[in-house]
Amino acid sequence: MIDPVEIAEALINARLEHSILEDFPGGEFPANQVEAHDVLDEIIIQFQLPIGGWKAAFTNEAGQKAMGVDGPACGPLFAPYIVPSPANLNLPAESWRGVEAEFGFRMSGNLPPRETPYTLEEVAAAAGTLHPAIEVVDSRVATGGAHGGVAVIADHCGNASFVHGAAIADWRALDLAAAKADVKVDGEVVASGSGAAVMGNPLNSLTWIANHLSSRGKGLKSGDWVTTGSTMGIFKAPPGSTVVADFGALGAVEVVFAN
Repeated sequence: MIDPVEIAEALINARLEHSILEDFPGGEFPANQVEAHDVLDEIIIQFQLPIGGWKAAFTNEAGQKAMGVDGPACGPLFAPYIVPSPANLNLPAESWRGVEAEFGFRMSGNLPPRETPYTLEEVAAAAGTLHPAIEVVDSRVATGGAHGGVAVIADHCGNASFVHGAAIADWRALDLAAAKADVKVDGEVVASGSGAAVMGNPLNSLTWIANHLSSRGKGLKSGDWVTTGSTMGIFKAPPGSTVVADFGALGAVEVVFAN
């Protein structure tokens, strides 16, 4: 049986110290998504940082199968780790430096917990602006990736940083499923994808997040950032590289990795 309190403390310290643990705290990984979310909830309690928004993970069947989970996951975006583009990030040398090109939203309305699920139309109406974005994902445990999605969920749901581009106010007429994104490393395209990889449409993911949080007594509120999941899987950027997520007419986002 895992100890969420002990695990959360160790993972928070590793994040703050920019260090990588050799093994999972206590030597035992979560057995399932319930235990993983117990650890994530304890991280929220112990970290004592404001939550500036939320992220989705595992938003397509291929990713879920690869990571051994049966559905999407949701984790917090802590405010100090939300930064505008261009961003300069300093991560441990052993870091994943995982780059995901994502569609982000800034909420302008509140979606508090309630008994009935929110509809896509209700959620879209509460979303203010659309943003091209990069989520930088990482593991604070050297063996974390080998233990699948439960290890990722427990470890800050994989988040290292959320980097957002310029706001797009008039986005509702856009076909987000068809919208393309390229990831470029030092000017070279290394991965490509589209909004269709995100539950078929990023708005589907945004709706799932709203209802996931509602079911857990939380909810989305005006001002929250929400990033909806990778359009192309994870690309691990080399140390010292400059990474750009290019969304064409929707804009671009840049991250420079110091290490």
